[in-house]
Amino acid sequence: MNLERKQQAFEVALRELTGANPKLAEALRKDHIDLKTLTDIEIIELFWATELFPIYADKSPHTRRAYKLDLEFILNFVMTKTDGLKGLTVLDIHRYLFEVNEQYAPRTAQRKNHMLKRLLTYLHVNQYHLHNLSFHVKNQQRPELLRREVDFDEIERIAESFRYTVKRAQKKELMELRNETIGYLLLTTGMRATELLSLKFTDFNNAQQARYVKVKGKRNKWRRILITKKTYYLVNRLETLMMIEEVSSPFIAFSSKKNDSAMTYESLRLITCKAIEHFEVEEKFSPHWFRRAYITKLLADGNPLISVMQLVGHESISTTNDYLQSLNRQKTIEHLNVNFK
Repeated sequence: MNLERKQQAFEVALRELTGANPKLAEALRKDHIDLKTLTDIEIIELFWATELFPIYADKSPHTRRAYKLDLEFILNFVMTKTDGLKGLTVLDIHRYLFEVNEQYAPRTAQRKNHMLKRLLTYLHVNQYHLHNLSFHVKNQQRPELLRREVDFDEIERIAESFRYTVKRAQKKELMELRNETIGYLLLTTGMRATELLSLKFTDFNNAQQARYVKVKGKRNKWRRILITKKTYYLVNRLETLMMIEEVSSPFIAFSSKKNDSAMTYESLRLITCKAIEHFEVEEKFSPHWFRRAYITKLLADGNPLISVMQLVGHESISTTNDYLQSLNRQKTIEHLNVNFK
């Protein structure tokens, strides 16, 4: 999204927001944002529209949803555990940090803490708080739990089970094929869920030298991923069956409820959960589990770190290295367990 389009989108969003609530429009008319007449909910709404939307407007729907959930968590905490935004204390901040640290994984907790920090800074800059409470928001130092690395054979069986998650009778064969194709793409390409949901039939290429798919990743960066013969077969078969069933959509993961649209992330997550109902897997996981297993397998097979980083679209090699370190820790533990038996 270029600067002009982003500005236009922001102005539309702001007009819609302030038009629905005259108090918000009034709060913006002075030479500073006057928050004193607003409720906690209205302050959060204004914070989103004026402070966050210009930054997050061009993010993926999944990312925007995550940030909105962070704000909802903060608002719920403020309304149920404190005397409100105006009366927040240092003790309230530490209670918030404790709850986030107890309920969420380190990376998610860090994101939620950063959102609170931004809100508190916003309140101080706009003279709602005399002191800047954001100085008391610090990320907790709880170590990230060592996760069980998924056996690739196990996750392949789960991917194959995607087609059996369809219960509906209408266009059942088509829906089964769609789900099978989605499962196989997750298994064999290491795509992010958001990348798969935006994938179109026109993104696939069947050159004589190599079959590949063009993927639009973070920050609108494109990359090519080689695909297997079976993947290309499933995609072609799906497109043909859609024509027979008179279902029109450019997306591989097409929505069964909304024409010319892709399914939502929540729908993909539910399909993934249903696919493992017949497997004894204790830990909760999302579609990202396939990407983690894919990257882990590439590293376990000895592929260079830089090659894996470029293939899966990591922005920093340190992210790829985290997978390698996790794999090495897992191997160390397995080695120790064997020696102690």
